Amino acid sequence: MTNRIIKILPIAILSIAWLCTYSKGIFTAINIWTISEIFNHCYLVIPGALFLIYQKRSQLNQQVFTVNYWLIIPLTGTLILYTFGYVGDIRLFMHIATFVSLPLLIWMVIGNAAATIIAFPLYFMLFAIPIGDQLIPFLQELTTDLAVPLLEMTGVPIYRNGLYLDIPEGRFLVAEACSGISFLIASIVFGNVYAYISFRQLPKQLLFVAISIIVPIIANGLRVYGIILTAHLTDMEYAAGADHLIYGGVFYGIILFLLIGIGERFRDKDISLNLSVQAMTSNSSSDISKYWFVAGVVVILFVMQLSWLRMIESNSNLIQPSNLIKAQLLFSHYQKKKSVEWQPSFPQASETQQGAISLNKDVTIDFFVAAYASGSGELISSINKLYNAKHWTLTNTRAFDINHFNQQAQLTFLVSPSGERRVIVHWYQISDKFFVSKIKAKLFQTVNLLMGKTSNNALVAFSLQVPNYAIKPEEELIKFIEENADKLDKIVQSK
Repeated sequence: MTNRIIKILPIAILSIAWLCTYSKGIFTAINIWTISEIFNHCYLVIPGALFLIYQKRSQLNQQVFTVNYWLIIPLTGTLILYTFGYVGDIRLFMHIATFVSLPLLIWMVIGNAAATIIAFPLYFMLFAIPIGDQLIPFLQELTTDLAVPLLEMTGVPIYRNGLYLDIPEGRFLVAEACSGISFLIASIVFGNVYAYISFRQLPKQLLFVAISIIVPIIANGLRVYGIILTAHLTDMEYAAGADHLIYGGVFYGIILFLLIGIGERFRDKDISLNLSVQAMTSNSSSDISKYWFVAGVVVILFVMQLSWLRMIESNSNLIQPSNLIKAQLLFSHYQKKKSVEWQPSFPQASETQQGAISLNKDVTIDFFVAAYASGSGELISSINKLYNAKHWTLTNTRAFDINHFNQQAQLTFLVSPSGERRVIVHWYQISDKFFVSKIKAKLFQTVNLLMGKTSNNALVAFSLQVPNYAIKPEEELIKFIEENADKLDKIVQSK
């Protein structure tokens, strides 16, 4: 019993230290698990991994734990990544650091030999990271690409407009809920667990995991095809409204049973779990001292990281938001009004301004800027929307150079359900730097915060609805920006 306590106690202490150090990463992850049905399964990941470790207790009891000091290096890396994510509010970074550090801690304490025994449970803990929803736009496009040719081959008249699919009986939108992301992620998790339980050889395990990825993607395309075909054959009597969700759930159930059937056909029949408890191997006194030494080093690292975060927070220098935007003073023919058709949303901004700039009697460019005083709000956030996704569908994006600044801006092409088209050009302004990439802008902003630098930040956007006459709206926007480039960096007051 004493030896059992000696083996478990350092892990228990480090687990408590992990909970304290990565608390924000844990709580924000739990919040995502709760509000997003895509990640509801994450609640079961850590308990499931612990259960799988418990099943290996017999083998672990016979194994001498040997501390792996080298893992302090990647563990320190997770602390730095977590700090970076914490300061910049990049929750993906926080979640990756949080749930990578946990198996690293266990591996470091028990050593390579023991970690090999529970390699899959340690790997399985990574599925607690709420990641994958970034694939939704790609899956929407892929699903549409799969469904349209099938409909054409079966003689269904169809017109594709972005993610909108028009048939004589009505219109369908391949929305986020139709991307199949929930089933895909659940299938990947299931595929990994089933492969671990059912196959001994790694190639067979990897093959089944690959099948669990490919099958739901193809199946989702077939599901959308079947729904639209049913609606076509029944004159929209079936597969419209909530029906397609019900049919989709039944279809996913069939696919899951298909995966199980494939696995059962080829599973290794001689796999068995040895749950008997064997006598525990004792560790020497030198091993025990190593446990406590490495536990002490890790706790010191955690305390240093928490101290760093507190110092950054206490040194933040907030600027009160006051008249940050000067757009109305820079552009002639400026009208301060909101566009009915184009409705960006940046709710945390210190100040927003929307209006129209009349170039001539035929061309009026809509204007929107969201400014953030130093230390307030999040310029790069998932809650910020450049356009209303209920009214507009993205068809294309491309970057172009603003020669005056030797920087780039991004053109975004949209289409509405009624066929109206709109072009938006935008960039992010941080200090005197312009960014197109959200990732680069967020990283630059976070590095500034870590170095104690603060500045006012902004999103600047211009938009033009495609008129009836024959011009290229993107050319009009680019021409306007080039002609007014000397004013653009003055739109938002710097610190």
